[in-house]
Amino acid sequence: DYARTLWELMERRVDATPDALMLVDEDMSTLSFAEFWSEAELVAAGLHAAGVAAGDVVTWQLPTWIESLVLVAALSRLEVIQNPVLPTYRERELDIITTQASTALMVTPSVWRGHEYEAMATDVARRHGAMRVLVADRALPQGDPTSLPEPRRAPPGEEQSVRWLFATSGTTAEPKVVQHTDASLLAAARGMSRRLGLIPHDRNAMVFPVTHVGGIVWM
Repeated sequence: DYARTLWELMERRVDATPDALMLVDEDMSTLSFAEFWSEAELVAAGLHAAGVAAGDVVTWQLPTWIESLVLVAALSRLEVIQNPVLPTYRERELDIITTQASTALMVTPSVWRGHEYEAMATDVARRHGAMRVLVADRALPQGDPTSLPEPRRAPPGEEQSVRWLFATSGTTAEPKVVQHTDASLLAAARGMSRRLGLIPHDRNAMVFPVTHVGGIVWM
């Protein structure tokens, strides 16, 4: 009986090991599974209050921060369609990807490693018209979790909706957006865990950028 969505997996893990360490970053900031779940609920409520709703496409171009992983869970809680974009992509690629994805909201840092991400996203949004930009420099909007709608429980056997849009590298042509469900990513994660023989006491580096499909699978 596997979890069918990322949020359901998160809830099951919190029930099983709430106090176990989930994340530690380069500054030695840590979150347990229960703390991560609580942060994701707060952020989901903040985004919900800002008008983010189920079925919206949210493009996010963030470094591999703990806050980025919290955003992933929060967006999963809201049942939006997530479109992670590698920080190495620049305005041309971002314009192509957000056009294909029909992005409603773009989440970006202001500046990271010398690049002006906020300015780039703002220029792209100006051409798109309806696309909004949220600047998230290791901080995300928060709200009251009691304002959130109840998470939907999909019955077994129901075909899953697309929840992820990942862009190809664009090395030989324009980037192309590839659709995924939670089920396809969860299946990949189970296969990788088994192949590597992972056990609860292992400590593993996130070797992929969190905006890469491998980063989400590793999460």
